[in-house]
Amino acid sequence: MQTHIVFDLDWTIADTQKIHQQIESDFLKSKWCIMDPQIIWVKYAWRSPQERISELLSFENISIDQWDIDNFVHSKDNIVINLLQKWEIELMPYATEILQYLHNKNYKIWLASWACREFINQFIKYFNLENIIIASTSANEVEKKKPHPDVFLNSFSQIESMHWNPEVKYVIWDWRSDIEWWYKSWAQTIRLNYCNKTKLNDIYCNFEIQSLKDLQNIL
Repeated sequence: MQTHIVFDLDWTIADTQKIHQQIESDFLKSKWCIMDPQIIWVKYAWRSPQERISELLSFENISIDQWDIDNFVHSKDNIVINLLQKWEIELMPYATEILQYLHNKNYKIWLASWACREFINQFIKYFNLENIIIASTSANEVEKKKPHPDVFLNSFSQIESMHWNPEVKYVIWDWRSDIEWWYKSWAQTIRLNYCNKTKLNDIYCNFEIQSLKDLQNIL
């Protein structure tokens, strides 16, 4: 059976979420906006960094030039890339094993992420995944951002042009709203519920697992 599978990166393949939220929290603190790093991600993960930072500062009646925000977001990419080189990013449990397992079964594996292109490329190289992850899509490479499913649709469009139109295609994600948007791309959706949060139990989620290891029971 011909099958393609697209993975999220942050908090699905790699433990990068805590780094993103801490960097943003530190920036907000420098503008006298004190925000728990985890709260940023829980409440605003579905927004772009520019949108959520602007909204948080506005909520605290703190004015800031958009140029400052854009400049921070650009520098943030470099900070995250540097942290990758310092061994401060790790793969999630069973990520290496399950990616190799799927590769051995001839799944065509793709990454789709909000991360910048340079980080995605370095991430794949750093963890020696060049022969397993065949390609990737960065959200900054599509015109329309979330909640429009462009980044997801673009992933499948590219992977299909490289290989074939699959009989089945899957996506693996951890965020509920992303699962809904993936569903609109006509894929089988798998929610990775690491923290055993409330189950979705709706039409958008075909499968729900608590560990990447559990993929072997589905695929």
